[in-house]
Amino acid sequence: MSEPSHPLAPPGLVQPLLGLAVLTGGVVLMEPAPYDLLMCGALVVGPMFLWPSFRPSLALPLLLAALLVLANGISIVLSPDLGRSLGFFGVTAYLLASAALVAGWLDRAGTPLLRTLLHAYAVGAGITATLAVGAYFGVLPGAELMLPKGRLQGLFKDANVFGAFMVPAVVLAVARLGDARRRAPWAVLLLVGGLGVLLSYSRGAWINLALSVIAYLGLRLASGRVRPSLATIVGACVGLMVLGGALVAALEHPTVREMLEIRASAQGYDDDRFGNQAAALVVALEHPLGIGPGATEVRFPISAHSLYVRAFVENGVLGLWATLGLLLLSQARALWVSLQPGDEANQRMLTVVAAALVGAVVESAVIDTIHWRHLWLLLALAWAPRLRER
Repeated sequence: MSEPSHPLAPPGLVQPLLGLAVLTGGVVLMEPAPYDLLMCGALVVGPMFLWPSFRPSLALPLLLAALLVLANGISIVLSPDLGRSLGFFGVTAYLLASAALVAGWLDRAGTPLLRTLLHAYAVGAGITATLAVGAYFGVLPGAELMLPKGRLQGLFKDANVFGAFMVPAVVLAVARLGDARRRAPWAVLLLVGGLGVLLSYSRGAWINLALSVIAYLGLRLASGRVRPSLATIVGACVGLMVLGGALVAALEHPTVREMLEIRASAQGYDDDRFGNQAAALVVALEHPLGIGPGATEVRFPISAHSLYVRAFVENGVLGLWATLGLLLLSQARALWVSLQPGDEANQRMLTVVAAALVGAVVESAVIDTIHWRHLWLLLALAWAPRLRER
């Protein structure tokens, strides 16, 4: 996969605009969310200050994105609820456009923009997690807003989304704990982010986090960039102590123990989910062009609870292949680039993205992630250029 042949350009106004948008990604109590308003502003204004660049290796993911738009356009005429489908497709198209332009800006601006976006994500996740965890234990106000059903959802409308949103920030904290400098803020992020995932009681988020952390450590070992230095050993010990202490303290809370026991066992609605997915697959086979964007909730009693099932039943065979192709190609590229030699700081950030995407792609099989903003951001970050080793 080729590197950009042009000289990198300063990100200018695009960097603070995108950074501010990502910073607000932890606040999704309403739609459009602040993230959407700021991102749309960046999409409109950004090209005036920094024109995105699309190197040849971006051609295939852009083609897959275009095919997904085409699949939506074909299936929309078959929708039982045209108004709903138009609105649903509009959100999908906006997220696709945002991912494409962010990838183009990353290609133009390089590592400085990648660093800004990841750090903005970490700050936004840290603020949201701190408020949410504090409210859960009664230290801060807002319990009625942030855990209305006993599951921590922070400033999101769904605990599953909140838990999954925390995962990339936790992986970044794990990565940065190996630094000899400024270890304390990352330890705090690891603490509140890890508790946020735990207290969301989202089984999908638990799996996501476990896979992402394992993937990060595995990629670092496979790349040969993990050395038994004092900083690495101290960072690992700090991380283990922070996580261990947080888990022990949380498990002492009777409500936490009770909820963990409930969520760790099979739920009554699991059979309904799987039955609904089986019925959706039957309908998908009967309608190879799809039944229309967002039509799952119209046709079935509950949503698909799987990105891939939704793509198949709503956008047909073309939509399924375009969705799978875009996610798996982005995942493959992120994994490939994380294993290449290059600048250490840049490679660490790219490895964080690759690892977080592993968990997100797997969780998408059991959760409908089509409109999760951070998923599309990860897909864009997966195509960030690597910085060659000096």
